[in-house]
Amino acid sequence: MPEGLYRAGPQFSAAELQVLVHEGALRPLVADVYASVRLPDSPGLRALGCRELLAPGLRAGAVLCGETAAWVHLGGTVRPEKVSVITDGVFRRTTAAFTGWQVHQMPLEPGHVVHLHGIAVTSPLRTAADVFLGIGTSASRSALDQSAQQPEAADRENTRASARRWELIRRLADADPEAVSAHRLTAQIVHQLRGRTAVPRRQEQISALLRSRVFGVRL
Repeated sequence: MPEGLYRAGPQFSAAELQVLVHEGALRPLVADVYASVRLPDSPGLRALGCRELLAPGLRAGAVLCGETAAWVHLGGTVRPEKVSVITDGVFRRTTAAFTGWQVHQMPLEPGHVVHLHGIAVTSPLRTAADVFLGIGTSASRSALDQSAQQPEAADRENTRASARRWELIRRLADADPEAVSAHRLTAQIVHQLRGRTAVPRRQEQISALLRSRVFGVRL
């Protein structure tokens, strides 16, 4: 473990870690990873915590993405339920339902990746586009321009998850307005949709949605 981060194991049991939290020596970071209270919160620290939740064989070639990358960039009390990563290699696992991560196998362009404490994370622009498209999201995984708005309970949950995704995109745009502008985000989403049918028509819808829901310009 990196210095100042802790998980249950030979050094401390889960119960002992809880005692250290109660005594004010540690604080929860993400999932069952704890951080020393002496370590200031930062994107790098959050990235390190997420990396510790990945399988050892997945760490080297994985890039944190989606809601996980948004949390790394932005922080906040809503931590990722699973660590979402993109890898261009093949990672096979037989216990997908029981892992603490989800893997998306797709190419990433060099400009879409930043490194925080040596951990690869999608850039704010790529993160916002992935969250819009449902890549690396937990409960709601359809693109936000295609989300169903139905009254059934399952769809109400989907609507809440979609609202959370819109919030993340707005916060990413507020945190880095030069990179995550309306024009650049629309272009990035369309770029990732290339090769799919009816992209020009979707481009107009996506642009209007982003300007209305994220950038505050109603068309």
